Amino acid sequence: MPNTSSVHGFDLMMSSDRLIGEETSIDLETECGDSSGINDEYTVEEITGSDPYVGMKFKSADDARVFYDEYGRRHGFTIRVNRKQRSRKDREVIGYDYVCSREGFRRKRTSREVNIRFSKQPRVGCKAMLVIAYRRNSENWVVTNFVREHNHELMVPSEVPVRRPDKANNEDEKDKRIRELTARLYNDRQKFERQCAIYEERCATYKMQLEELMKDIDVHTENLTKRVESVVHNIKEIED
Repeated sequence: MPNTSSVHGFDLMMSSDRLIGEETSIDLETECGDSSGINDEYTVEEITGSDPYVGMKFKSADDARVFYDEYGRRHGFTIRVNRKQRSRKDREVIGYDYVCSREGFRRKRTSREVNIRFSKQPRVGCKAMLVIAYRRNSENWVVTNFVREHNHELMVPSEVPVRRPDKANNEDEKDKRIRELTARLYNDRQKFERQCAIYEERCATYKMQLEELMKDIDVHTENLTKRVESVVHNIKEIED
């Protein structure tokens, strides 16, 4: 039975038999107070060696990931991104769930997944995690949930595998590319709508001008017809 916990204003469903990371979209961007009462915003260099706590602030999601990764290395575990939360308004990432690499459980591989390489560390349903959320008004990332306890034996810090930089930055590059494409799409749409409005205005103007021209032609044709009839009438009178 899944456990429901309330995190920064909305409910997150967490299950001990969660298999793989998931990505959600939310349109809620609520604010939560700092339980610690500290409003300082930190960089990784300033807090290296300290422990996380709810209310801790970072200048970027990458700073929070690096901090938790270093924290994990000191305490004998590795981390991974389990879930990203996106805003339904602009699809930008506004939340991350960083979890212990042994969170959840592996599902059985099918015949189509034989070539997938899994981590050497087995999943045992560990609940340790660090959850962060983006606050637009302050433009920083805030820790909204932190679970310290692990349900497995931790490694010696010197045995913790080193995280590959290219893999660590892969998600950030994807998010950056998504933001760029979203902004480009929005700008193209706005430009198209403006062009459509200009074309509609021009069409309306041309229609009015054409209607006025047709009226002038009708009046001119009517006057010309009367003149021709008058000339014909005068010619008949002269012949008579």
